[in-house]
Amino acid sequence: MLPSINFFGTPMDVYGFLAAVGLIAMGITAFILGRKYKILLEDVFFGEIFMLIGVFLGSHLLYGIVNIPTMIDALEPFQKEGWGVNVIFDVVFYCMRGTVYYGGLILGILFGLLYCKFRKLDFKHYSDCFVVGIPLFHAIGRIGCFCKGCCYGIESPFGFVMDAKENVTRFPVQLLESFVCIGIFVGLLILFRKGIMEGQLLYIYLFTYGVARFFIEFLRGDYEARGIFLFLSTSQWISIALVAFAVYELFIKKKLKMK
Repeated sequence: MLPSINFFGTPMDVYGFLAAVGLIAMGITAFILGRKYKILLEDVFFGEIFMLIGVFLGSHLLYGIVNIPTMIDALEPFQKEGWGVNVIFDVVFYCMRGTVYYGGLILGILFGLLYCKFRKLDFKHYSDCFVVGIPLFHAIGRIGCFCKGCCYGIESPFGFVMDAKENVTRFPVQLLESFVCIGIFVGLLILFRKGIMEGQLLYIYLFTYGVARFFIEFLRGDYEARGIFLFLSTSQWISIALVAFAVYELFIKKKLKMK
């Protein structure tokens, strides 16, 4: 694929570049929409940085949790022959070298909630402004995944060769997810502009993306390598949990309050 490009004689990682573009796009979107609630530019800027800390920690942490069996297997030889602290760090670093989107999303939201508590901001309005841009960031990031060849799809006669060494045609599931995220972005933007479901767009996002991600997972070629429990992947179980949480917040919670 296209893992890097030449930028004035220096190789640049396409995935990292597009991720940065996505973050900037999300921040600009939050700033523009935030004017409706008079959210300051500094709260958009520092809030996004604070949430990015949560995204970084959460995405790597969940990847490490999913790879605990791999970590244990890697440590077994050293338990017999003797090992030092440096070896443990090497193994942990190796097993946590990747990221899981859901881990970053969940901890990023929690860090955003903490920022709002600290700054005494209305989290519902604040989250409305930021959540619209999340699928936009994700869509751009998935294009980066496609260029890098990671998060690849199942083998298919219709698709692309993600790895020249492997020479297998795979379904472009990254582009499919990018397309879905663009659709979610447009839908959330329309709801925001029309003032529909004000203060609840976060739950709309969790529901729509959770449902979409559950089915997209079946098209992932690295499905079995990403943690399987009762025939479903880790991300599918998280999708179920987030959809259930969104349904509770959108519908069940209201009915309980009315009673």
